[in-house]
Amino acid sequence: MKLLPTLIAVCVLVVSSEASAHHHTGSQSGVGGLANAAVLIVRHAEEAGSGPGLSPQGQLRAGAYARYFRPFRFGDERLRVDTLIAAADSRASQRSRLTLEPLSRISGIPIQQPFADRHVRGLARWLGRGSPNRTILIAWHHGELPNLLSELGADPSVMLGRRHWPSHVYDWVVVLHFDRNGTIIPQSCRLIREPTPLL
Repeated sequence: MKLLPTLIAVCVLVVSSEASAHHHTGSQSGVGGLANAAVLIVRHAEEAGSGPGLSPQGQLRAGAYARYFRPFRFGDERLRVDTLIAAADSRASQRSRLTLEPLSRISGIPIQQPFADRHVRGLARWLGRGSPNRTILIAWHHGELPNLLSELGADPSVMLGRRHWPSHVYDWVVVLHFDRNGTIIPQSCRLIREPTPLL
């Protein structure tokens, strides 16, 4: 019976730690890894009718990204991408990596694939532990993009104008800016439609 108070105390400590970690999930950047960072987020390019690859249209988009993001320009801002991140390959899809491959080849920036599609919370935390002062381009699957935005501290309903990334949309770029503390700056975040024709 003497063990009961100790067990209760341990359980309370674990629950409190988990609640604290969950509370800070939306600002993992607060760890410092996203200090003075810009994060660009795109959906992977158009998928093939079957298999894990890209359609001919998707291959054209991936090739166009090699120019579009070197550097990325919108308004008076020019962002030089120095980090490429894609969802890990799976049997069902290699599309995130394939979307960034032409840009990786021409820029010499390796593609990092530390997490599977569903593990966006882990990705946000990992980014928060990385180096500051980066411009990061992420290609991901559209079903998880609202969750990724939320984990990074953005409101997906505000950023996207809806709760979900539309299944037919491939030409959006989300631009997130973080301050010196690694906290997202909502007024500096944008949803940009790629110029036509991009391809």
